[in-house]
Amino acid sequence: LLPISLPFCFAAPTPMSGSDDALPTTAATKSCTPLSQTSTTASRSKKTVYLVRHAESMENERVQAYVRLQGALRRGAWPKSGDVVASLQLLNFDLDTPLSRRGERQLKDVRAQIEAASFIQQASLELLAVSPLQRAKRTAEMLFDNEVPRVEVMPCLVERSPLEALACTGRFEDRVNGFKDWLGNIPQTRVVVVAHCQFFSKLLGKGCGWDRYLSNAEVKRCSFDPEMGVFEDLEVLFQPDEGSSDEQ
Repeated sequence: LLPISLPFCFAAPTPMSGSDDALPTTAATKSCTPLSQTSTTASRSKKTVYLVRHAESMENERVQAYVRLQGALRRGAWPKSGDVVASLQLLNFDLDTPLSRRGERQLKDVRAQIEAASFIQQASLELLAVSPLQRAKRTAEMLFDNEVPRVEVMPCLVERSPLEALACTGRFEDRVNGFKDWLGNIPQTRVVVVAHCQFFSKLLGKGCGWDRYLSNAEVKRCSFDPEMGVFEDLEVLFQPDEGSSDEQ
């Protein structure tokens, strides 16, 4: 698992690929500092936030194979051999799984929609915050192509780990709240966040309806009130036409 100091957010602009030029280096590396010790003079006005879930990963693909396997068994049918193999691979849990081939197709589809709508230019994005996991970085790279002036790679945005799901649920909640604190205190007011399903569910409030669920490669716009710590007025802007997986 990634070494995460909780509930703090570490932001370090690092390349999304092997190239040193993959990301703009407009921000200096930040040390792990409790957010309560950071400056409170930053703007606390409402923010326009664009939430982006990563495209389908290999782990998502395996989960879908497991769902198909279960369906076949319930019907009394033999599951496909490929679904059996993929389901067994779930036993070797990989937190930093790459995108699937379908995930790459989803990104091409959504990128075409973004370009057709001139979204990046019209949204006037000021900052991109992205999880360091490769499926999120690849998604950010493909969809925004170094067109956002400032980038922060933030380990606090990683997906909920098995340990956090089973035994350390407070840690997960702490880093989600730490991200809200960070978001409320930065001066930028138009921010895009590329992260993961369970992180966004917790961030938006699990159980609040399907409008607060993000599919793979989906882009949603919302407003964030730093004083109340809530996200409101969620609206789907872009999503791949072929649909997506549901976990991780």
